[in-house]
Amino acid sequence: MFKKCHRLFLLLVAIWLTDTLSIRAEEVDLELVLAVDGSGSISSSEFQLQLEGYAAAFRNPELQGAIRSGPVGKIAVSMMIWSDAVFPKFPTEWHIIASPEDANRFAYVVENFYQHSGRNYGIGGGGTSIGDGIAFAIKMIDENGHSGLRRVIDVSGDGIETDPMFGDAVLLPDAREAAQLHGININGLAILTDFFRLDEWYRNNVIQGPGSFVVEAENFEIFGEAIHEKLFREVSVQISESPMPVMLENSHHASLNYGGELANQ
Repeated sequence: MFKKCHRLFLLLVAIWLTDTLSIRAEEVDLELVLAVDGSGSISSSEFQLQLEGYAAAFRNPELQGAIRSGPVGKIAVSMMIWSDAVFPKFPTEWHIIASPEDANRFAYVVENFYQHSGRNYGIGGGGTSIGDGIAFAIKMIDENGHSGLRRVIDVSGDGIETDPMFGDAVLLPDAREAAQLHGININGLAILTDFFRLDEWYRNNVIQGPGSFVVEAENFEIFGEAIHEKLFREVSVQISESPMPVMLENSHHASLNYGGELANQ
């Protein structure tokens, strides 16, 4: 009797594990983190313009059609607000978008994210810790329970990386290397209000991976147009500005310990 119960227990555990793993490994065309600048150079109105631009893009029928055009027909997306490394990051939940209704629901979450992002409570600001934001986004992708044919971090901001104001931070060179080791592309949207050549700086210091690219916005007022173009290219697997990089060895054994250290396991 004990053996029968034991075998039944093992069978139930095996079924549970299979179901759990299948749920955790839901396949999507794209795993996408929208990493949005919430540093001190971004005013409250500029921050809201970013959110409204992302929301309008996801409500656009052209983008909604592009999302459904991949081999799987859906993507997993989350928004995350980053700023100085000393301040916490603020991510949304992961959302599966497989229909216009899904996209509209996510647009609503994004448009109203201001009140949940920390900026509404005086949290955030300070320096521009792009690498630290990317490191957090890598962790988000690795732990999201989805299996994407592509993995992308979408960085938007109006400044170059600054030295951490307090404590340690993951800097861009290490963050880019970690993204490459994890098979994650980084694309950029450079807002040219404070740095006229920020798009060039993003090309040289931020983006990473096969087909990675930069889109520029002259100001926050036209941010929505720029982010629509950027998202359409990302979900459509279009056009490259950068050549295929040489992949580093042992990429599947590499990890980034969030908090400032790159580790090879």
